[in-house]
Amino acid sequence: MSIVESFNKTIIFFDEIKRENIIKDYALIGGLALSAWIRPRATIDIDLAVIVSEKLKWTDIASVIETRLQRKVALEIGTQRTDIKKKLSFIVGQVEVDLISAEGFKLAEEAIKNAVIAVVFGRGVKVVTPEYLILLKLLPLSTQDVVDIKALVKRADMKNLMSLAKKHHLLPKLKSVL
Repeated sequence: MSIVESFNKTIIFFDEIKRENIIKDYALIGGLALSAWIRPRATIDIDLAVIVSEKLKWTDIASVIETRLQRKVALEIGTQRTDIKKKLSFIVGQVEVDLISAEGFKLAEEAIKNAVIAVVFGRGVKVVTPEYLILLKLLPLSTQDVVDIKALVKRADMKNLMSLAKKHHLLPKLKSVL
């Protein structure tokens, strides 16, 4: 299964569980989100940020994935590097899907709520804006993230970006990258 087929299957699944109110909303982040805003680059995974419905827990999302997609889910709770508190990963085809919970992660929640529909692999999908993508990439700040940020700033509303960076206490980090 190609990355395009894996992507389509993943988006169809998340649209379905959103309609069923298992999740409130989700948006594409990471390397594939870049392709909505700048020239695409190679990536090996699908990254999504998710707002889970109030009645459900993060482990319930893992169970839904395991049951419906018949995929083993790796759960990760807490990380030292970023504000990500809950993450899970699973495989669709040959592609890893990384899911990040917006619970307790205001930047991710805000990014999802302000995301827009963009075309990725010929499919309309909710994608975080360049400004939020830059801020999310500032958290782990790998070498690739720095390259991505420098390309994304050309598409960003700089006034909005600086305001959001200040609001989320990322302004010094952003300025050091720029």
